[in-house]
Amino acid sequence: MLLVQKLYIKDFLKALVVLSMGIALIFSIIGLIDRAEDFMPYKPSGGLLIYYTLLTIPKYLHYLLAMATLLSSLFIFSQAIKRREIVAIKAAGGKMKNILMPFIGIGMLLTLSGFLLGEVVIPAASKEIRVVKSRITKKKSEVTFKEGTLYMRGKDGSIVRIALYLPDQNLSQDVSIFKFSGEGLSERINAESAVWENNTWKLLKVKRYDIAAGKITLLPDLIYPFIESPKIFREDLWEVSEMSLTELIRYQKRLSAAGFKNVKLSVDISSRLSYPLINLFMLFLGISLSVGGEQKALRKLFSPKSESQGGMVAAGLGLLISLIYWFGYSLFLSLGYAGAIPPIIAPWVIPFVFAFIALYLYLHIPE
Repeated sequence: MLLVQKLYIKDFLKALVVLSMGIALIFSIIGLIDRAEDFMPYKPSGGLLIYYTLLTIPKYLHYLLAMATLLSSLFIFSQAIKRREIVAIKAAGGKMKNILMPFIGIGMLLTLSGFLLGEVVIPAASKEIRVVKSRITKKKSEVTFKEGTLYMRGKDGSIVRIALYLPDQNLSQDVSIFKFSGEGLSERINAESAVWENNTWKLLKVKRYDIAAGKITLLPDLIYPFIESPKIFREDLWEVSEMSLTELIRYQKRLSAAGFKNVKLSVDISSRLSYPLINLFMLFLGISLSVGGEQKALRKLFSPKSESQGGMVAAGLGLLISLIYWFGYSLFLSLGYAGAIPPIIAPWVIPFVFAFIALYLYLHIPE
């Protein structure tokens, strides 16, 4: 590897770490300030609040990595243009695409890092955040939720298992209730489904087992007021960010097997694969806009009398492009959620557009 390549890589990685971690930390502190009103009545320790702040960094880092990649590449190579380094490289017979070749590998590593952040780090951190919130508020959760299956303790002391809970419809599938006495299991109630009606749960197609009497009773429905309302235990349901891609896919399969189609979940699964790729495309875009000469034209457009503001223009351009990307990406996600376009395709539209632009500009970098 050439010395100039090592210098550019070192400067880029240094800027990337400072920008991404710095901005993520700022957002984490702002997030803590937003939650201060909820936490302060419980007088949590400073260490617990710091731990909570650190746990939120991966989430913000995941969303801000693409912007930091674009800003870092724009800044580093804009400065190289300003110092006439690119001119010197070309005058010495250097080929820009050869000089920039290591950045393709860096872009792939950033894409992999973004994927691992979303699949490994963020789900683990999100689950730990839930634990920390419980420690701060001193509220012990009696509900366990995983891949659509929900376990809880009923108001009468029974154990309730809901094999598949649909929070959007307040509908439960395959409900089992276990009641205990001093001698052990005394009664079991199975229901094909349960619906929330008139502020209580109504079990449908019920099979009631009286263990002590050895008797089975079939009922078309049964009002069971001892299960908490959806509003109470919805707080303990896992969010999409707390589930890995494999968990989301298994959850979707269970919904499909039960005859339910969750369009939003399909979009979220597809976005898990599409979003990390933007790190690679943003790197290509930042390099191409700087080295390809487009940024010089933009600098003249925004500040024709000042050549010393290249860094500010690079930052402004990077923020503008990032906002355009996030707005477009969110727009197409919303269209996917609404079913206006196929849910599998929705998260890929904007990444493909940016990929085409970035690759086109990269391939047309003047040698």
